[in-house]
Amino acid sequence: MKKAKSEDGIDRISELPQCILQRILYFLSQQDAVRTSVFSKSWRRIWCTRPNLNFSDALFKHQQFTSFACNTLQRYSDQKLCVDDFRLSISLLDLDSISLLRKWIPLLPTIGVKQFHLSILSEQITDLPSVVFEAGSELKLLHLQNCNLVQNTPEIIPFVRLQVIILCHVSIANGVFDKVISSCRLLTTMWFQECKGLKTITVEKKVHRYLNHFAFINKKTSIPYDECSIQIDSSPDLKTIKIIGSKIRFNGRDFINLSSLALHNVVILSSNNSNSVEQSRLLIRIVAPRIKYLYYSGFFIPSIIYAPASGTSVLGLYIRDVDHAPSWFLGLSKLLKSLRRSDIWLNIVQLTKNNVDIQEDDLVRHVLDDRPVVVHLKLHISHLSSLPSVLNCLFCICRPRKIAPSWFSQGICWDRERKMKELGEFFCNIQKMRESGNQEIWRDLEDLTIEGLDTSLSESAFSEFGVRLQWKSDQDCA
Repeated sequence: MKKAKSEDGIDRISELPQCILQRILYFLSQQDAVRTSVFSKSWRRIWCTRPNLNFSDALFKHQQFTSFACNTLQRYSDQKLCVDDFRLSISLLDLDSISLLRKWIPLLPTIGVKQFHLSILSEQITDLPSVVFEAGSELKLLHLQNCNLVQNTPEIIPFVRLQVIILCHVSIANGVFDKVISSCRLLTTMWFQECKGLKTITVEKKVHRYLNHFAFINKKTSIPYDECSIQIDSSPDLKTIKIIGSKIRFNGRDFINLSSLALHNVVILSSNNSNSVEQSRLLIRIVAPRIKYLYYSGFFIPSIIYAPASGTSVLGLYIRDVDHAPSWFLGLSKLLKSLRRSDIWLNIVQLTKNNVDIQEDDLVRHVLDDRPVVVHLKLHISHLSSLPSVLNCLFCICRPRKIAPSWFSQGICWDRERKMKELGEFFCNIQKMRESGNQEIWRDLEDLTIEGLDTSLSESAFSEFGVRLQWKSDQDCA
């Protein structure tokens, strides 16, 4: 690490005010911050007073870490120095480590900690002592990772100024969770990722009136029916919602400032307070005039009552029932029409064991006259013999501007000669369908070209390959 000097050889950085130098060190790791002490006399003690601390016992022998952390915290406390951000990564492999938490965390209020990040490095989830709730009433951000919040919580949760709570890989009983969340009425951000023990989460407008961002992520479940059930009251302050692997019910419709909604592997419940999956309806009944990004991925096609008027809509949908494929495509047609005022990105995955063979006559009769534009259509077809039928149905209900076969980027061990052959056949299939297929479907297609495949035949070239389609009066369908 070298000092930066100006052209005249003067070390102008060292002449900056101490508060600026501390801010520079804020963005360095604890180890790099200590190394700056060799720069010059003016740098020698700057690292000792920077407004953030980042401790990890993975970088020290146990006794060295304990001594370093204890001395540093005690020095900040004795000198009444403030710490905005305190990050602690600790193994918690024995009772001595837990006793350190009981010793250190009560010191955090004395040094004015605003943001507290605690990560347990042990492979097993460890019971966290209740002392974590003594981090102070000034705390604005609490981030806990890989731990178990025990039942013996204090009667009063002191986090009266907490604005952001992040729980990752945390096991927590619903009673403890409800108590914490209901006590933190200034929350603007809730982020819960791979948490165990949660059966219900209720975001109430009267309690969480300042909430801007909500995320619940449970990627480990394949069927969300028996997982957590989330209820979210309509709120003018909510800006982003991201839910993966859960049941979800929206209470009320007015989400007037919502800018991003992402739903993956969810069951959308109706607003009649029924938790029965059979009585659920895949209806997204919200009013969100400012939404700029809508993402939905799942086995069922939802109906969107109030669709975005601009922005981007990303859909990942699965064909898994050949017998109901015609009604599936009709449902997709209604969904695409409701989203037509946004830029639509569509990913279709065929999961059926048998070929999809659909007569497109019904689709032509019902939807051909009003086809919305799809900016990008990505296909993963498990049976390539199904491709003509699937494409015919898709062209009945939309006008793709680019089609990409995703099976070339799915880790299939084909040599380049095989890949080139498959790519050529994919393009020729579309060309033949255009020339000899149902002209009611294909008559408005003016041109198609291969795009994104360079002569280097690099692996990235195959993943970027696609067929560009030019439709007549394309601008009228946007």
